[in-house]
Amino acid sequence: MIIVCEPQCKGIMHEKVNSGFIYGLRLAYPQEKIIFFADETHISAIKDILENDGVSVVNFECEPIKFETSSSKIYSFIGVIRYYLLFKKLFNKMCNLGTDKVFFLSNNPIILYTIKKLRQRSQYREIYCTFVLHGEFEDLARGSQNLIKHMGATSSQVDGKEDGERFANQYKKIFIIISKILLHPVCSLTNIRILFYRRIFWVKKIMLWQHSNHYRYIALSPHIVKNARQYLDPEYLNFSVVIMPIIYKRPYPQPENEFIKFAVFGSGDSHQMHMMLSLLSKKEITARYEIKIISADRRGSENFPNISYVNHGKVLARKEMEKAVPDVDVFINLYDINHHKLGCSLSIFEALSYLKPVLHLSNDSYNYFNKADKPIGFRCENLNDFVDKMYDMIENYSSYKDKLNTFRNNMQDIRDRYTIENNIDDLRNSFAF
Repeated sequence: MIIVCEPQCKGIMHEKVNSGFIYGLRLAYPQEKIIFFADETHISAIKDILENDGVSVVNFECEPIKFETSSSKIYSFIGVIRYYLLFKKLFNKMCNLGTDKVFFLSNNPIILYTIKKLRQRSQYREIYCTFVLHGEFEDLARGSQNLIKHMGATSSQVDGKEDGERFANQYKKIFIIISKILLHPVCSLTNIRILFYRRIFWVKKIMLWQHSNHYRYIALSPHIVKNARQYLDPEYLNFSVVIMPIIYKRPYPQPENEFIKFAVFGSGDSHQMHMMLSLLSKKEITARYEIKIISADRRGSENFPNISYVNHGKVLARKEMEKAVPDVDVFINLYDINHHKLGCSLSIFEALSYLKPVLHLSNDSYNYFNKADKPIGFRCENLNDFVDKMYDMIENYSSYKDKLNTFRNNMQDIRDRYTIENNIDDLRNSFAF
């Protein structure tokens, strides 16, 4: 029996990667029953996307659980107690079913702490846990700047050169920072409380606390393990790599457009989007072009020309998003080098799924998959270079068509290499205690 738990996501959050893990676990353990514990809205989203992707997961049972999602409620004494009671109920269920392993699709330091605290009890000591690492692991690199971000302050209000790890080991620094932000208009007692809890439950500190071979962690790309070595020992903490498991769609043919069409697929960086479009608007563009926003998030793109929106003031269903994809030439991504050092971007796998070449800013996640010997798109070092490349593609669209087709062929090869079916051994090993 395979126990899978999603303790953070509601609705369509992470539904693409989570459905991939569930499908992968089905392939890795074909004879085992899978019981999925998640919020009822996420259960519904998982079922919807599996149906949309044409995948049937047999011998699959779902059990709804309840949890908070706001930081103000998670990072509190009540938040700790609620997760403690939730996982106590889950572990009791596992004991009754006679199974001792659980696959957590996400985690945060509060979740990890309560699980480790529970496992100190004799009846739970032989429970084994695998955790998938997502954005919360990036806090390891962000350090003190990340804590201030959650309080609404900007980097100009604190010493930006302060090293994150040194900050975490020096308690007095917390009081210096608080004194600098008390006058900030968004400061509140709630935010100060969150700051203290994030300081106490810091990701590295909690991962190392009470560590044993009962815990394993999954990184979604090899670059994450490589970068993590700057802060901790991945081998000691039982890290493994399972390439982002995506149920790929049947690819669309290369579009035949009269002018180039770009798209942002899913959420992005609204500040970067606004800056990019501002720079592009200053170019003397003579050719037609279109930028589709295939997302419910319009921020940063309002009041600029040649922007089209797919949403109608609500969150888009996957089918609605996919209807807007076939005539797109290029997916664009604006996360820069400060992003995805310890995380993996789902958007690059969305591009692989639909065979859409990418135009992106340099960051470790995209750079790992967009290699010079087998490129899948254009990498730009900064926004000015990005806009220059975009401008050239707009003005000289016909001359780029062969290049885009080469990218598509390379994407097909990479996509074949990273299918769930070809990575079952890695997934099975991450859950084999």
